[in-house]
Amino acid sequence: MNKNKKLSSTAGLLLGALALVGGVQNATAAPGAIFSATGATINSGGPGSGSIADTFDQSGLSASYVSDVTGFDAFVATTTHTTTFGGFEWFSNFGSVAASVTYDLGSVRSFDRLALWNEESSGAGSLLDLWTSLDDTTYTPLASLNPTVNPAANYLAEVFSLGATTRYVRFDMSGCPNGSGTYAACAIGEVAFRSAEGAQIPEPTMLGLLGLGLVGLVGSRRRKTA
Repeated sequence: MNKNKKLSSTAGLLLGALALVGGVQNATAAPGAIFSATGATINSGGPGSGSIADTFDQSGLSASYVSDVTGFDAFVATTTHTTTFGGFEWFSNFGSVAASVTYDLGSVRSFDRLALWNEESSGAGSLLDLWTSLDDTTYTPLASLNPTVNPAANYLAEVFSLGATTRYVRFDMSGCPNGSGTYAACAIGEVAFRSAEGAQIPEPTMLGLLGLGLVGLVGSRRRKTA
């Protein structure tokens, strides 16, 4: 009897710890929160000028947000992007009329809005084709956009109502520079997304599987004792 109680208590403590770890690992954003990509790859038209990280690290924005916490709508309605190049924007190779960049969201995410601060002197071209992928191998078309040409002044984001559940979002830019472009290249100021996620069931993890095994072990010991 004492051995069973001790084993049951130990199992309970271990399972509680496992549940806490699993909860932290699988925490999700509230719907409507703004979030950024966690990385990006230049597929073509690069390396270009500036860092591609400047297009998702908030460096050129007039305000900052907390990813997965700050409300998307209110933030993009008032936040502008600087026209200064150094450390704030990315340009493809000079003379290129097309470029491609893939953003990694870090995990499979659901979004229902895209905010694009379209760089004012070159922009993302006259045509911006968006593609999505779960594995960075097989891509599905999402939308074909015609980004607004921004004036040579600090500018607001253009918001596109489109959604997907995906990990990778590829930007295929063509017709660069934009209509009033003064620099022969494709360019991006900043990119952000609006979360469409709600509560999610935690995904099975190795720790979770170990916990289930421990439950089975406890049950087996109890039956043998009985």
